[in-house]
Amino acid sequence: MRESTREKVALVSLGCPKNLVDSEIMLAKLSEAGYELTPRAEEAQLVIVNTCGFIESAKKESIDAILQVSKLKESGACRKVVVTGCLSQRYKGELSRNFPKWISSWEQTSTTESPNWWATGTAGARFSLIT
Repeated sequence: MRESTREKVALVSLGCPKNLVDSEIMLAKLSEAGYELTPRAEEAQLVIVNTCGFIESAKKESIDAILQVSKLKESGACRKVVVTGCLSQRYKGELSRNFPKWISSWEQTSTTESPNWWATGTAGARFSLIT
């Protein structure tokens, strides 16, 4: 059996039912665009963290998830980390200063946009790049 050569993507979904729906939409778009989905972040070249940021415990959980996934990037296990969701929108400036190694932030309103910009590192009209 031949192994897939498609880029693998993992998604960590945190927070409310709306985040879960947004995560499912993102995964469907990624699959349609030819990405291979994996439930294991350590197997992925691209890891997305869909955050929540409205209550203190959710913010902490989101920050912890970002830190954990960032370790995968630092070790070379994944190429890109995308942070999306409420936390990334609400605290974008603060988070980009504290996590300068993020590749990008995908605004929650853009789940219908094509995800292909992740492969090139460029942002579309509804995306914002954090470097």
